[in-house]
Amino acid sequence: MGRRRPVSGWTALAVALDLVIAVVDGVAGNPKMTGAFVVAPLALAIVERTRAVAAVAALSVALALASGVWNDFFGSLDHLGRVTIVAVGSVLAVLSAQARRGAVRLSGELDATRARLDAILGAVAEAVTVHDESGRTIYANDAAVRLLGASSREEVLRARPGELAERFTITTEEGGPVAVEDLPGRHAVAGEPAPPLLTHSVDRRTGRAYWLFTKASVVRDQGGRLLAVNVIEDVTEAKEAELRQRFLAEAGAMLAASLDYQETLERVARLVVPQLADWCAVDVVDDRGGLRRVALVHVDPEKVALGRELNERYPPDLDAPAGMGEVLRSGRSEVYAEITDGMLVAGAADEEHLRLMREIGLRSAMVVPMRVGDRTTGVISLVTSESGRRFGPGDVKFFEQLAVLAATAVENARQYTERTKASQTLQRSLLPESLPDVPGWRTAGSYQPGAPGVEVGGDFYDLFAVDEGFMMLLGDVTGKGVQAAALTALARHTARTAALFDSRPAAVLRLLNRVLREQPSPSFVTVVCARIEQSGLVTIASAGHPLPLRALADGGAMTVGAHGILLGASDEADWSEAPCRLLPGDTLLVYTDGVTETPGPEGRFGDERLLRLVAGAPRDPEQLLASVAAALSAFESVAILDDRAMLAVRYTGAPGAVGEAEPQPAASRI
Repeated sequence: MGRRRPVSGWTALAVALDLVIAVVDGVAGNPKMTGAFVVAPLALAIVERTRAVAAVAALSVALALASGVWNDFFGSLDHLGRVTIVAVGSVLAVLSAQARRGAVRLSGELDATRARLDAILGAVAEAVTVHDESGRTIYANDAAVRLLGASSREEVLRARPGELAERFTITTEEGGPVAVEDLPGRHAVAGEPAPPLLTHSVDRRTGRAYWLFTKASVVRDQGGRLLAVNVIEDVTEAKEAELRQRFLAEAGAMLAASLDYQETLERVARLVVPQLADWCAVDVVDDRGGLRRVALVHVDPEKVALGRELNERYPPDLDAPAGMGEVLRSGRSEVYAEITDGMLVAGAADEEHLRLMREIGLRSAMVVPMRVGDRTTGVISLVTSESGRRFGPGDVKFFEQLAVLAATAVENARQYTERTKASQTLQRSLLPESLPDVPGWRTAGSYQPGAPGVEVGGDFYDLFAVDEGFMMLLGDVTGKGVQAAALTALARHTARTAALFDSRPAAVLRLLNRVLREQPSPSFVTVVCARIEQSGLVTIASAGHPLPLRALADGGAMTVGAHGILLGASDEADWSEAPCRLLPGDTLLVYTDGVTETPGPEGRFGDERLLRLVAGAPRDPEQLLASVAAALSAFESVAILDDRAMLAVRYTGAPGAVGEAEPQPAASRI
């Protein structure tokens, strides 16, 4: 048998109440007191279990019946009526106790269910909130409390609609502003479509940034009111990884698009601002081991001027144990998650220095090394101010990857710049510094390298004195780079030497051919060799080269000379000479095939187009070359693929025979 529960104090009090009523009823002898026996079970039903209420109810009914005996009115209608009242009240008391117990059990079950649901939602990583049609939050799990930066759930529930959202700057993925009314939950309770929304939120107080993916659904409460259930997923880590990989890919392509050293460095800074930082400075190591600032970017030009002033007046101390100097020495990044005013005061050289730093509004900073292999070639400094963002340890790896990309691109650009300078220096050494004065002639030369590469081209020209006048030489060697440069130098200087012994153009070509044939590897050269005399006589020999064009003084143009095999192809080759006497005002143009091979929308520029152009062009050598260059620039559809060389000589006649007036061209004779 189970142990009986002890009688509770409430039950004992109810029994005592019945007994008191019985005593009063017996003493008073008043039948009206019989109905008072209903009080005890009804009162007990409020606080006690059903069984105790039933026992007291039975006692009350029994005492009501007994009241008729000791009051001598048992069985009377009045007595039966009052007993019925007690009996009905006792039954109601028992039923009430049962209902209360069920309600207590149901309430307990609801509380337990609510606790279990709260525990489940509290363990969910996503933030979950519920708000009504006014936007008032009626539920928030622990994750939501943390995400909103609240101290407790009660703070979230007490907040007016939209109050906590005001702590954040909320934008779309594209950067557009997002108002509280734009959030999915607000649309959902308004009966509007509520598609999921990806937002970027920055906590105004801490500067921390989040990427949040919010979904909303609608439920109804007991009263039928619409409630929005919001599930907010923090996708910051995944989204930032995606954006950073995309950024690095775009940055790599953009940095590789330029081989200009200075432009590449400026692109590095422009890539970062304002997407990743408010300020970006790039400093490179100079020849003395110091730092030279090559780029400084901020969205506000006035701020850029302020930043330049700060750097010029208060350059960084490279011997300091922290900062740029330490990053250069160690090759390790430094992060300053929060720059306090106390830090500014401690680091300021004087009051003006402090004022400038405060005006810039430094909030967070990072200095990362630009490394190529084991060398640190510079540093990238990143600063946040107006945006309120803060750098942390998690940002270091990404910015170091960007710095490696930048350093590699800068190194490529630097090497390209050095190679270009070396190439240009070498190319200049293969061309005459200036053309000599030729009595009776006006001269001009032009050379334009191919744009895509930096290797030395194979085009060359020369003009030098010989025993019977001057020798014109213009040619094109096979290949590019150092090999072409060596072959160009060989051809040019061999021709000069050969002309000292025999100034006939064909003889010069024969000797040059013999030298080329003796080279260990195949060496081919196309060349026009022409001797010009003060009388206007020009003797031309061509070896596999486009023939010269004669622009007549009175208009028109024609080709002159005879074709011959290119140099270096055969030991048995020979070349003929073609004499041509120019009249005063005539101009002779020699050029390489880079001119006629220029590509355009209609195909190559071609010989016929060049002939027509020369026929109508000015006869002054410099003006003629400028006209051809302008026409080629207007015609070409892509960057210059091949280098171009041109040499023009105009016969003015015996000294003093022809004035400087430009003859008017007549109809072209082509």
